[in-house]
Amino acid sequence: MARKKKMSTGKKVGITALAAVIVIGGVAGYATLGKKSTTSNVLNEYLPVDMTTQDLSQMTDSYAFEVAANVQQGLLSRTSSGAPKAGLAKSWSHSKDGLTWTFHLRKGLKWSNGDALTAEDFVYAWQRTVNPKTASQYAYIYSGIKNADAINSGKNKDLSSLGIKAKNKTTLVVTLEHPMPQFQNLMAFPVFFAQDKKFESSLGSKVGTSSSKQVYSGPYKFVGWNGSNKKFKLVPNKNYWDAKAVKNKGVNFQVVTDTTAALALYNKGELDQVTLSTPQQIKKYKNSKNFKIYNQSQTDYLEYNQTGKVKGLTNTKIRQALNLATDRKTIANSVSEGLDSAATGITPAGLALTSTGGDFAKAAAKATAYAYNIKKAKKLFAEGMKEAGLKKLTLTIEGSSDSTVTKSTLDTLQQSWSELPGLTVKEKLVPFKQRLLDQENHNFDVVLAAWGADYSEPLTFLNMFVTDGANNDGKWSNKQYDTLINNASDKDALSDTKRTADEIKAEKTLYDDSAVNPVYWVNAAILSNSKVKGVQYFSSGAPYYFWNAYRSKK
Repeated sequence: MARKKKMSTGKKVGITALAAVIVIGGVAGYATLGKKSTTSNVLNEYLPVDMTTQDLSQMTDSYAFEVAANVQQGLLSRTSSGAPKAGLAKSWSHSKDGLTWTFHLRKGLKWSNGDALTAEDFVYAWQRTVNPKTASQYAYIYSGIKNADAINSGKNKDLSSLGIKAKNKTTLVVTLEHPMPQFQNLMAFPVFFAQDKKFESSLGSKVGTSSSKQVYSGPYKFVGWNGSNKKFKLVPNKNYWDAKAVKNKGVNFQVVTDTTAALALYNKGELDQVTLSTPQQIKKYKNSKNFKIYNQSQTDYLEYNQTGKVKGLTNTKIRQALNLATDRKTIANSVSEGLDSAATGITPAGLALTSTGGDFAKAAAKATAYAYNIKKAKKLFAEGMKEAGLKKLTLTIEGSSDSTVTKSTLDTLQQSWSELPGLTVKEKLVPFKQRLLDQENHNFDVVLAAWGADYSEPLTFLNMFVTDGANNDGKWSNKQYDTLINNASDKDALSDTKRTADEIKAEKTLYDDSAVNPVYWVNAAILSNSKVKGVQYFSSGAPYYFWNAYRSKK
């Protein structure tokens, strides 16, 4: 988002910005819209990679989250501006110290199969996600909820001690270990949604492996997905508490990985929006009235395998040299006609504000100095190789083959990195799902990854790199960094000034140690059918709400 919000790197990562991703399109296509899109109040979207799962405890990628956010609903939902609003909970409150939160669910809630949806379904879901036996890669995001870390680490075996209790069928009480500024936003994030224990208990690991192996609490039901097919739908859920508010008859999804095929479908009116996936397209259509730019709150970055399996990458100077040999501006310009920005930190611009109201990324950039300096890079690389006892080093950079721009990004990196004396650089392109698996299994040298924000606070990025963090695939570890993140998340959480200071120091620690290599911040350039109104887009968390959208006749 946020796999975990690990996204398909490169343009335009589906979803964190749009449901229509990595696609070629053109304004001219609207002149040939077919009857399907002009007469039917059904939306037509697509994904650039295969659907992975609809198990709320197991999903990690933005594509799964997009579907989940429309077929399920949390205690809270979001307004068009992204602010928290009532969801399955009609009201909520918290204690003065911010540690105790009480939610009052709507009466008569039902799952799509008719099962009663009660407060106990949230208790079950949260306990299942933090249970180490579930092996949820998103369990880390529960940190701050009473006993969540202890349970997930295996130190506390008592699931019932997790800070969530059902006082009765409609009243839920959540206890925090410390104040969490992002807590209300998290209540609208799919990992915190309810799960139907009655339905899931007999399924085991098969939960969410097809659309029929899940039940739904949101505006839509997910239908037609058998776990591997390319076409599926969202259809209105008659048991949703606010079913009358759904303004369309559903959403058709299809998986389209070939950009030429996607363009053909778009021109036929079988897709309602497309992401411009090449600099040429952006240049051609950027003056169109149907052209839009969305801030994706996404960073595409390189992660180094520091487990010790890859010679050289545990050496700080070698990593610093690789960072200095990365021409971020050239890469950003080449993939998006200048629409994307060279990253100055892991936290993207436009995501969060500092305690004084300025953009956090700009403030953090004063403490970092990511730059292209091949002369300095060569010097540091030679020193690092000597320290590591190496004369030659071969590194393979892995990226997603599903993306139209990964290859050009890797080509630029290969060209500049190969100037370092004794370094041979190879490229490896694999499908998005395989890239995620390789990251999770630390089966890579260097990987081009992407992360989109789960919530509008720098910690959604900075939390990734704490020691043994679920998203710390490179296994970098730094005690000072861990302390800074712990302080920002705990004792300094309610002080904007102190929390911002901690987070800026954390960005500097990442930079000083070359823990990772932020390459560019991603925006999305799209063309959308002007007849489709009301799609709500968010730059953090799940990207789209579709239920307020409809197809107009004008």
